[in-house]
Amino acid sequence: MKTNPLESALSFIGLLGIIGVIILITTNSTRVYRPITETQTDWKNLKVLPGNITKDSLMFVMQTFNSSLGVDCVFCHTAQKSDPKKLDFPSDAKLTKEIARGMLQMTNDINAKYFLPHAPDPKPKQITSVYCITCHRGNPNPEKYLQGVSKMVPILMPIRKNEMKMQ
Repeated sequence: MKTNPLESALSFIGLLGIIGVIILITTNSTRVYRPITETQTDWKNLKVLPGNITKDSLMFVMQTFNSSLGVDCVFCHTAQKSDPKKLDFPSDAKLTKEIARGMLQMTNDINAKYFLPHAPDPKPKQITSVYCITCHRGNPNPEKYLQGVSKMVPILMPIRKNEMKMQ
């Protein structure tokens, strides 16, 4: 059976059109990129994080804490007195929240002192920044892990080990 070349060409173009529509619908390439310029200014009780942090950035930091320590929000935040199903984010009732602030300040200080001055040639070359997960590794209290590392340090640094014996 002979087909008309014009019909074949139109069928092929129609098929390509359908495939194109499917691609446009299923990909993110059709979305327009709009950078976030808005800031949130009504946060209460931020002491280490900047007061004008965006909601996206704040949520990213909190989710990083959750995954790095293997905890949920209730680890640092207490329930509201008026509605125990909701969290009272500004409250400082839990000591773990104050410890988290201290840890965040510590990592900021370590990065500023030891890593940022050496950019773009970080020192040592294997690590570019310290984050919560660097030590916590999914554990809210990395004491056991850190004790193991402290036992390795004299093995890795024998000169330091001899200096310690002399003291």
